[in-house]
Amino acid sequence: MRARGFTLLELLVALAIFAFLGVMAYGGLAAMLRMGEGTSAAREDLATLQRNVRLLEEDMAFVLARPVRDGLGSPHLAFMSGRDGTTLLEFSRATRPLEGLFPSPIERVRYVLADGALLRQSWNPPDAARLEPDQTQPLWPAVETVSLRFVDRQQQSFTSWPPPNVEQPGLPRAVEWTLQPKGQAAMRLLLPLPELPPPGGGKP
Repeated sequence: MRARGFTLLELLVALAIFAFLGVMAYGGLAAMLRMGEGTSAAREDLATLQRNVRLLEEDMAFVLARPVRDGLGSPHLAFMSGRDGTTLLEFSRATRPLEGLFPSPIERVRYVLADGALLRQSWNPPDAARLEPDQTQPLWPAVETVSLRFVDRQQQSFTSWPPPNVEQPGLPRAVEWTLQPKGQAAMRLLLPLPELPPPGGGKP
């Protein structure tokens, strides 16, 4: 019996089918890779959000009614909202001393909005601090808006702290942060502060 091989037409059809299947398989693989990259980016964004929110919560929870003096000897309240065009909030807080890095259990923290980025700056020790911060931590690289609202012990709210015409402001009861990171949903966080009396009326 004479053996029968494949004709040229059959080979071309088979090659076309294999090529089509290869293209389909590559397209599916590429889609899976893109989906994996998107999922990884979403996980990273969520981890960054959780980390930054925890830091905000910790900062507000460890605020101290402890005024400071800057490098020129000028006094500053323990807790105050922006005193220039970029500073959002400035305060003293308790921190864990780390040998060689944090010589004092108290640090001065400042949140600033610079070139659309929300930054956390810190000085330790808090008094006679250098002009440049000891540490600068970027929280969100692109923020559309940031606003603060301060709630006092009588449940009154203010857009700045200390409130106007208050001689002994002390600490607010809570701070409401409203943030709009670029490309993300707006966030509103109402963070309580510790119940601490202001030493000497909150004046250094």
